[in-house]
Amino acid sequence: MKLRCAIFPALLTTFASTEHALADEARFHAAAGAAHAVGGPQQREFGPGGGGSATIELPMTPVFGVQASAGGLVLSQGSAPTDPTIAQQGAGTAFLGTAGVRVHPLGATRAAGPWFDANGGLAQTGANGRFAIDAHVGWDFRVAEKSRLDVGPFVGFTQIVQSDSSLRPDDARIVWAGLAVSLGAREPSKPVVAPARGRVEPPPIADRDGVAEAFDICPAPEQIEAAIPPGCPVPEVALVGDRIVLDDVIHFEYDSPVIRPQSASLVRHVARFISANPAILEVSIEGHADARGTEEHNQRLSEARAASTRAMLIRFGVDEKQLKVVGHGKSRLKVPTQLAEPRNRRVEFIVSRDARDAGPPPPPPASSSGKRGRP
Repeated sequence: MKLRCAIFPALLTTFASTEHALADEARFHAAAGAAHAVGGPQQREFGPGGGGSATIELPMTPVFGVQASAGGLVLSQGSAPTDPTIAQQGAGTAFLGTAGVRVHPLGATRAAGPWFDANGGLAQTGANGRFAIDAHVGWDFRVAEKSRLDVGPFVGFTQIVQSDSSLRPDDARIVWAGLAVSLGAREPSKPVVAPARGRVEPPPIADRDGVAEAFDICPAPEQIEAAIPPGCPVPEVALVGDRIVLDDVIHFEYDSPVIRPQSASLVRHVARFISANPAILEVSIEGHADARGTEEHNQRLSEARAASTRAMLIRFGVDEKQLKVVGHGKSRLKVPTQLAEPRNRRVEFIVSRDARDAGPPPPPPASSSGKRGRP
């Protein structure tokens, strides 16, 4: 029997449109290997072959994702049918389009490792469409620590359902084994570890402010001045309601409260804006994190980033009594998703008290013009 089927571009189009907002976290998988039919007349009438597939996965959580796949397979010609009334088949070919789920059991703690999936879709044998299911099990190995590239073995099973009305209603069953290559998940965030205690030589201090370079949240003055190249527009800062709104975001080093040098100029303009508006009496600097990592780690990181922003504002001339810090961790996601959406990693400025809250100044004390009486 010669197997044929159609690829399903509509499935991939649907997944691609969903993936648009999550492009930085989509995972891509490609697999290739040897294949052979098992059971039924297909095992005799088709010989060894091979095939491959391409898959796009949208992770819903670090452990679970939905996916769409397109694949193909070729089986060599086997022996003649035992029924002499049935002509011998040539090589068998098939193309399948499926959608399903993929599970990474260790995804919450590591990017690579074991995985398995289950899918359903359509195949075409002859002129008729057929229902098909498949499943795979594999183990990914991370190529390099800071890379998303994974490589590892897999085994799989595909079954194409034949209807009872066909000439030989035996389902086609194919087993696979081969190698999978993936653009997988990023490594989960690791908790910030406090420096070990003990006598060590102090690290170098670049800007002579008394703070070691490794822990300095404020860059050297020359770094700040160089953050905006000549001729480039300066950042815009505006008060909208009770929020100080920026035309850019403050960038931090990865999993760290250290502000990147290119964002120091933006913090400086926020400081100038606060200092130039006497009606602003108090500003709440509120740090936020994405959904990756534990509640405790994200809470500490959001508080530390808000505190480092406050320290830089004070360095740029804002009265420290005007500033307070709040960390929300991952409790107030700007984009409601379980992924590491960059827009969730942010610092916001809220005017928590202004001149209207202070009320009118108290009246001056009444003067006494009479003589003071005897006690």
